[in-house]
Amino acid sequence: MIHTEVLEHTCKLAVLSAFIKKERGISLMLLAPYEHGKTVILNKFAFISSVKVSTDFNTFHFSEYATEYQMGLKRTLIFPDFLKIVKKKYSAQANAIGILNSIIEEGWVGKLPLGQIVNQPIHANVLTALTESELEDRRYKWTRMGFLSRFLPLSYTYKPQTSTLIRSYIKDRLYHQDAPCNFDVPKADVDVVLPSRIADKIEKITLNIGKEENILGFRLQRQLQVLAMANALACQRTVVTEDDFKVVEMVSSFVNFKFKPI
Repeated sequence: MIHTEVLEHTCKLAVLSAFIKKERGISLMLLAPYEHGKTVILNKFAFISSVKVSTDFNTFHFSEYATEYQMGLKRTLIFPDFLKIVKKKYSAQANAIGILNSIIEEGWVGKLPLGQIVNQPIHANVLTALTESELEDRRYKWTRMGFLSRFLPLSYTYKPQTSTLIRSYIKDRLYHQDAPCNFDVPKADVDVVLPSRIADKIEKITLNIGKEENILGFRLQRQLQVLAMANALACQRTVVTEDDFKVVEMVSSFVNFKFKPI
């Protein structure tokens, strides 16, 4: 992959964020035009032990995930191409979105298809991808129901120079050198400290994004804080530092719907 290092690192942090004590894991939505490597990026995380990758989602897929979650095996769901879910007939699509809406934030409780009663909330952070055009068809509705704000959006597009590099990358068959992401996740939740001075700086970034995107940004502020905490965790630290803030600052340039050229 060419020039996607920041995006891939952010996906790694999202996976690790599911292990931060007393915080919700970060859900991400990669947004870009067709043929921009979104699916390739997400599939790189298929072999991480806490991740479950699926090309579809319904009550039976959820039941399978719920069982693995209750066993302490899985915490993150990845849908490399969300289009396959949102293109379903309305009733199936609404059911899938409803379940995801719950598990991303407050957690899901209820009765599974085979009759099992779930009393302890099932949670998951979700990583997925969608094209610019498909998002626009649904953005108003998802915004009104609070679904879109549950995700940290990362939008991008390729510069002409990057497209040229990618053509050379393909011509030279360098894609054979691509390797899946490989890292260990914690065995239990980790308590990560966020100093107030760093939280203040993250608040300023949130206010700037909120002004540009015309949102209050309360969920966004929490997501960016957890992102900083996850970067500390990735660096095997339990206290957030200025280095972690710099990562948030770098990622924040993608957190919009303006499709940053890379």
